[in-house]
Amino acid sequence: MDQSERRSRMTVATTHVTTKYARAVHGWAYVVLGFWSIMLLIFTIARLVYTLSPRSDTFLNGGRPFYEPCVMELSICALFGLIFSTMMIFLLRTRKKIAIISRTWFEVAVLGLLWFLWIGGAGSATTIWPDLNFCVQFSPCRVLQVMMAWAWLGWVTITFILLTSVFFSFRARSWELLIYSAWEVHRPSEANFVDAHGRGTNDGNNSISNVGNAGHGGDIEVNTTNYDLDRWRRAVSWLQETESAEKNRTGESNSRF
Repeated sequence: MDQSERRSRMTVATTHVTTKYARAVHGWAYVVLGFWSIMLLIFTIARLVYTLSPRSDTFLNGGRPFYEPCVMELSICALFGLIFSTMMIFLLRTRKKIAIISRTWFEVAVLGLLWFLWIGGAGSATTIWPDLNFCVQFSPCRVLQVMMAWAWLGWVTITFILLTSVFFSFRARSWELLIYSAWEVHRPSEANFVDAHGRGTNDGNNSISNVGNAGHGGDIEVNTTNYDLDRWRRAVSWLQETESAEKNRTGESNSRF
C-alpha cells in the first residue's frame, strides 16, 4: 500500500467518524431542545395557574386573577418546540422521507419561526422581570426565574441548530437536502461513480444504477445516501474481484478434465 492510498483511507475513516458524530449531535440537539421545552411548559403552566386562580395573598393585583401575555407566549413557544423536536427526532431516527417535512429548507424555516417566537417571549419576560433577587424567598418569584432560564436555554439551542443547518446547506449549495443526511462533513456523491468495468454513474440523486451483476444474474440498483457512496463503490469492486477469481478457478478446474 503506497502513501497516497494510505492517506486516502485515513481521510475516508476520519470523514466517516466526523460525519457520524455530526449526525449524533444533530439528533441530540433536538433531544435537548425537547427537554427545555418540557421544562418551560411545566413552569409556564404553573405560573398561569397561579395568576389565573384566586389567591389568599394580596401583594399581586390584590389577590385577584390576572393575565400575563408573555407567559402565555412562552407556553406556546414551549408547546411548538416540543412538537417540532419530537417530529425531528422521529425523522432523524427512522430516516423516513415524508414530503417537504424531510427537507432542510423546511427545518430551517420552522427553526427561524421558533427563533423569533422564543426570543420574543424570553425578551419580554426579562424586560418585565429584569431582577427578581429581591423576592427569591417567595415561590412565585423562583418559578419566574426558572421559567426565564429555560426560555433562554431553549433559544440558545434553537440558535445553534439553526446556524449549523444553514451552514451545511450553504456548504452543499442546496436547500433540498434530506434532514437525516444534511449534517455531513463530506459528500463523495458529487463525483461520478464508475466501477471496474466502466459501468454505473452518479445521477445526482444519490443513486447508483447498474453496477454489475455481482453473481446475481442481472443488474443491481442500489440507493444510497451521500456518504455511503464510497463504501458501496469499494463493496462492488470487491464483489467483482471475487466473482472474477471464482470464474478463473472454475475454468482451471474444467481444463484439467
